Amino acid sequence: MVKLNDVYKLTIESLDHSGRGVAHIKTFPIFVWNALDGEVVDVKITRSKRSFAEGVVLKYHETNIDRITPICPYYKECGGCDLMHMSYEKELSFKAEKIKEIMHKFARLDTSLIQPILSCNNITSYRNKVTFKVENKIGFYRKKTNHIIAVEKCIHAHPLINELLELLRESVVLQNVYEFVIRVSESTLETMLILKVNADIDEDYFIHTLETFVTTLVVFQDNRYSILIGNGHIREKIGNKMYVISADSFFQVNTKGAKKIYDKVLEFLEITEKDTILDLYCGTGTIGIYIADKAKEVCGIEKNKYAILDAYKNKKINQTSNIDFECKDAARVTMSDKMSKVIVDPPRAGLDPKTVDFLLNTRPKTIVYVSCDPVTLARDIALLRKRYKVKEIVPIDMFPRTQHVECVCLLEKKVRKVNVEKDILHATHL
Repeated sequence: MVKLNDVYKLTIESLDHSGRGVAHIKTFPIFVWNALDGEVVDVKITRSKRSFAEGVVLKYHETNIDRITPICPYYKECGGCDLMHMSYEKELSFKAEKIKEIMHKFARLDTSLIQPILSCNNITSYRNKVTFKVENKIGFYRKKTNHIIAVEKCIHAHPLINELLELLRESVVLQNVYEFVIRVSESTLETMLILKVNADIDEDYFIHTLETFVTTLVVFQDNRYSILIGNGHIREKIGNKMYVISADSFFQVNTKGAKKIYDKVLEFLEITEKDTILDLYCGTGTIGIYIADKAKEVCGIEKNKYAILDAYKNKKINQTSNIDFECKDAARVTMSDKMSKVIVDPPRAGLDPKTVDFLLNTRPKTIVYVSCDPVTLARDIALLRKRYKVKEIVPIDMFPRTQHVECVCLLEKKVRKVNVEKDILHATHL
């Protein structure tokens, strides 16, 4: 029996899908953070369950050639990153293999359909949005806890985010603020600060202190937003399209990575001027507007009413006349007579069962599935394969130094098989 605080010398055999090293004591699995395959390590057990244990490395006897020294001083404490101890080449290889293993295991998919992973343009300073916790200090939660570790900057954050963080840390009294979010536009350099408060704040103080440093300041209290500075949104450009981003809007945190996703969606759809496109889980309409110029008509479906309001703003800004939006759950859509191709970009939980049924029953020619979770993507592929075949999956590294990876999947409706001999025999008896 493996016990808490026991120490073992182990050889790491492989990596699990979270990037942890996997070793065994006889047949009992031990998961070890900050360990790479092939390494020989002394491991202290930090968690012991009936079917597995977890541990941390006390000493490295042999190391993997791809091991590097993390450049972030908070890496061993902060819960934001998983893979900073491996080279970026190793990270891409790990993620590519992870996608193949998941697709084979959960969807029985031919892994030759999975294309090489698209790397990130830059592996630091790529985030346009960061959430910071506040409790006598400003920072992030320690791994697997609600305890805050103070940070001076985040190496993944856009430089403007770190500049504003420094101001807030050194010059602003954040009384009654328990969390704040900073959003930045790479194209316009506009900044948004969202203060989440648990009691009334001195609004005049924050306006006076921050009006020269932020484009817009928003306060979230009692489940509603109030705008103190600016108009409550910032603008971001992807390709030749401009989008508004409000406090509660979903927008990809990696702007350059978002363009790679949108370009791949556009490529997979092979849109003609006769195509009507249904954009399920459309959010603020970013993908639909991005591809609308090529189509006859686009309709976006989204249940978040605030996202729909932004979608209409985006439609107006981009003068996109052939797109419309409906505020409803994707599982309740009834538009089979208007669509030839479908985009789905669901949350991490994947497609709702009713949405799967809708797609199977209405049988659009093409489905392009944008996924932030390969496990739920594989599950949904297995369900859709009754009437669809997977043509291609492209992994995209949107979140360097983390275990997460996006995928864009192309599914095409299966052609109904015709029994030629039976048809000929039937014809001769007419």
